[in-house]
Amino acid sequence: MGSVGVIVNPQAGKDIRRLVSPASHTADSAKIGVVRRVIAAAAEAGADRIWLAGDPNRLAERAAHGLDADVAIVPGELTGSRHDTISAAAQMRALGVGAVVVLGGDGTNRDAAKGWPQLPLVAISTGTNNVFPSTIDGTSAGMAAGLVASGAIGLGEVGRSAKRIEMTLVDPAHPEGLHDLALVDLALVAASFTGARAVTDPRSLRWVVAAIAPPASTGMASIAGRVHPVQRFEPAGVLVTLGAGGRRVRVPLAPGAFATVEVAEVTPLVPYQRVELPGVGVLAFDGERDRRMGEDARLTVWIDPEGPVMIDVEATLHLAAQRHLFDDSPVTTTI
Repeated sequence: MGSVGVIVNPQAGKDIRRLVSPASHTADSAKIGVVRRVIAAAAEAGADRIWLAGDPNRLAERAAHGLDADVAIVPGELTGSRHDTISAAAQMRALGVGAVVVLGGDGTNRDAAKGWPQLPLVAISTGTNNVFPSTIDGTSAGMAAGLVASGAIGLGEVGRSAKRIEMTLVDPAHPEGLHDLALVDLALVAASFTGARAVTDPRSLRWVVAAIAPPASTGMASIAGRVHPVQRFEPAGVLVTLGAGGRRVRVPLAPGAFATVEVAEVTPLVPYQRVELPGVGVLAFDGERDRRMGEDARLTVWIDPEGPVMIDVEATLHLAAQRHLFDDSPVTTTI
């Protein structure tokens, strides 16, 4: 038997981009409904316990109310910040959780990966820019997570490593090097402060490194997706340098909001190829400004193909059906 973890970000789908674009809003009631389906399905699939990450809005606890399932709250104090997700993922790793269902956008999944770099993951889209997670019904997501966590379906059969963008920043404040990561894109924004974190002004962008950039993506990954598409599991990435004199490309930096960017250069990146990137401003990770880069800083970036292990929900349920795991009673064979 094994346990399933559930992390839900109460702030996902509610940031400032709703004021400057037609981005949709994901209400707490919708998230509670998804989590409730995840819990019920994970228990049905054989998970012996469902560990819920706490949050200030108590979304997971409210979702679990009245369900016939063994649920528990991951221990730890809440800060009301992204560090709650990082801490919850690390705690779930220590607790031996077999699969984690994350509700959020690109930033939420990045935080989960910071806490547990290779976490076995089902990522459900409830954020603003959702390049990394997918739109998956909570019932199917919980069932797949439960089947993998319980050992009924092997993670090696249905799991596949996603990429990460790794970076090391060396500056006077971090002479030994500060390490960080992104799952979709890393960009330099010509700004002095993180502010509301979201990137909304295309004129401020200096370069973008993308690990995932399909043409249908939204956000900074859409810049690469329009000039050099990169699929989720192909072993590569791309560096797009912005500036005058090159292609002028229309991109959706936020859902339903388009802008023109000028692409000066496109550089494909192979796995583990290290590149030093210049500039002064703020580094944006998966669409959110997060860290200042000064004049005397040296930044090294590379693509790591060994990131979170994405559980293929459809493949998991297909194998379960083939193996009669949904039958109400065991199939017996007479020899």
